[in-house]
Amino acid sequence: MESNPTKFIKSSTNIPHFVLRFSKLCKPKITGVSPSVESPKPTRDSSFESCSAEEISDDSWGQKVHPHPHPHPTEETLCASSGCLEEAVILKLFEEISALKLAYVQLQQAHIPYEPNKIKVADELVFSKLESLSKLEDLYMRKANYKPISRSSIDVEIQECRKLLMKLQTMLQSKESDILRLKEEVNEMNQKNRELKEKIEEKVKKKASFEEEVFVLRKEWTPSLLNDVVKFASKSIHDFAKPMISLMKASGWNLDQAVNSIGAVVYEERSHKKYAFEAYLARVMLDEFREECFSIDSFDRIMTFRDPFDALLEDPNSNFGKFCRAKYVAVVPSRMESSFFGNSDQREFVLRGGHPRTPFYRVFVGMARWVWALKVIAHSFIPKAEVFYVKRGKRYSKEYMESVVPKVMPEKDEMLRVEFTVMPGFRIGGTVIPCRVYLSKDATPTENPAWYYS
Repeated sequence: MESNPTKFIKSSTNIPHFVLRFSKLCKPKITGVSPSVESPKPTRDSSFESCSAEEISDDSWGQKVHPHPHPHPTEETLCASSGCLEEAVILKLFEEISALKLAYVQLQQAHIPYEPNKIKVADELVFSKLESLSKLEDLYMRKANYKPISRSSIDVEIQECRKLLMKLQTMLQSKESDILRLKEEVNEMNQKNRELKEKIEEKVKKKASFEEEVFVLRKEWTPSLLNDVVKFASKSIHDFAKPMISLMKASGWNLDQAVNSIGAVVYEERSHKKYAFEAYLARVMLDEFREECFSIDSFDRIMTFRDPFDALLEDPNSNFGKFCRAKYVAVVPSRMESSFFGNSDQREFVLRGGHPRTPFYRVFVGMARWVWALKVIAHSFIPKAEVFYVKRGKRYSKEYMESVVPKVMPEKDEMLRVEFTVMPGFRIGGTVIPCRVYLSKDATPTENPAWYYS
């Protein structure tokens, strides 16, 4: 019974085409034989003639065959220059082909007689030679495509890099000088900020101590006390006008149109238009109100609170609380509040007898306390202190007026006239507390009385 010998040949996807053609030409036909029949001697093929009898003798099987008996071609085995590259590759190619032929002869001998172990060893040897040829081809292709960079181009690139490095070093030095300059400026600003902080803290302490002195140490209410309270009230109106103007700007109000409601006033600077809003607040806040709200019964208790809103929390329906509710509704119309906050919730809360704990209302309460204190003290005098305003166009009088802009003061033989009254003045018997006015050279003169009383 005949048996077909099994071939143990590995496949490779990286085998050069000429090696595949070579292996097909050298492959002989092998027929199986019966174990009882003596194995015939192999016929010499043309592929065997290139090998000597010693190379194909059975003694060669006694030697141990490794899968990679010959080293693979490496870059060190070939010349680096392009002139001897082809010659080196050809020499190495013939060497590898000769080794492949020898390995292939051993593979054929392993089939007659059929010996699986020898077939496996010979198969691995053939595969290693084919793999070596494939690597030789890859190495040749890489060397053929390699284009060495000329020395001149490298020198040019080095020069460009040096120029770029010098440019970067110059930029670095410039940036370092800028950093040092900015550090000095930051240090100066920090020093100024510390000085300003100390001054502000000192002023706050002086203001707090002065306010306490006004209402604690001074037991007797005099025109001098009223003059101090007028200054506090004027300052509080100025402080409340700032956030109100900011909210009007943010909500799209036409500030010029609002200012022109006072009249065609000629302002020295655009920033002076804020005095028109202060005049509006002073007029509304100092307008006549129910006299019972200016009783001195709860005056000391309300003025002792550092935060006036705490006085409202303690007694929301006190005379001061009623004054705050009435004046807030008058100062901030419904349309204005809706444009500020998108609704009239604060106004509705105030109308129901409450005091909203919002930043805007708390600032208003701070202003309202000083105006309320001014009204209480003015009503306490016998006879009561009179409030007066200067009409537009009247000539400036130092005895009865004070300019809200310190720099705008009349020089010798210069005539300045009143545009409008920012903060009214007070008359207590023969004592006059000057009103604060905005002056201009272009105010239209008038024949009406110089001032009128509220």
